[in-house]
Amino acid sequence: HLRRLHLGCTGRGAAPVYLGAPFDLEPQPLHGGNDRFEFGGAQPLGRAGTGHGLQQGAVILFIQPQFAAADLRARAVSFWLQCTATVARLRAEGTYGPAARAPRAIVCERTADGIPVGGVYDIDSAYTTVRRLQLVRLDGARPRFTEPLDTARLARAAKLARDVAVLVRPSWNKRGRPFSVVPVTVADGALEAWVIPRATKARSIVTGGDAGYTRDAAGALQLLADRTATWTQLNLSSTGPLRLYSSVRDVAAVSDLVSARFHAELGRAVTVSTPLVVSTLVPGLDPATGSRFVWQHSRVPGR
Repeated sequence: HLRRLHLGCTGRGAAPVYLGAPFDLEPQPLHGGNDRFEFGGAQPLGRAGTGHGLQQGAVILFIQPQFAAADLRARAVSFWLQCTATVARLRAEGTYGPAARAPRAIVCERTADGIPVGGVYDIDSAYTTVRRLQLVRLDGARPRFTEPLDTARLARAAKLARDVAVLVRPSWNKRGRPFSVVPVTVADGALEAWVIPRATKARSIVTGGDAGYTRDAAGALQLLADRTATWTQLNLSSTGPLRLYSSVRDVAAVSDLVSARFHAELGRAVTVSTPLVVSTLVPGLDPATGSRFVWQHSRVPGR
């Protein structure tokens, strides 16, 4: 049962997952139902290439860097949804030793030269010491990966995700809303943890509702964004174009961009709308990220 393998910090409590860069992995459903998907092409973390189609005037140019930052986080979250499922399956198959005795926390990362690796580890209760780290390459026959890994950063990311999960779990559980806490490394190397809502029933989708955290200079949790009040669950049609209406005025919520990428990979035409800008994912190679989709933006008429 995958839930008992502690796939990230969830509303039921679990060990965290450290994120590297996105790559092709076996999919894990994001919303209710049995949809499965795959991302194509490597998507290393960095500034998202949202310069495509930005010829709609000053408003579009204004939102470009903010949209790039939100899309970077969305791609990292999407990667987590794929990576944890693959590593969990490998663990259950004995890749990291007998499943009953294998470490339970999951790590996924891309090396500096672009090699995707995934593995498992144990960590002490203080979240300072990583033990029994085992890694394999995820780009072929799953050979062992033995090059050094920054375990101090891994431990910091794990603790951040755990602390955020502990902080938000009471209020989310009280409302009966499942969630995942996903640690993300942004372009400047800083660590963040994003609370991503999940649907409570099949064939449903949640818009908005996410929250982001980091640590301040003193080590305390610092809120980056809080859209939990905008949590909305809607029925989801199984086919046809999908338009998501984000609760944010200008740049769409991270969770909405995650949903957009998820359904675009399923072959659907996806548009994310805010009161200011309409953003559409279209097929095409993004040279900045390696993604098979690029964003096209247009200003909402009259705005």
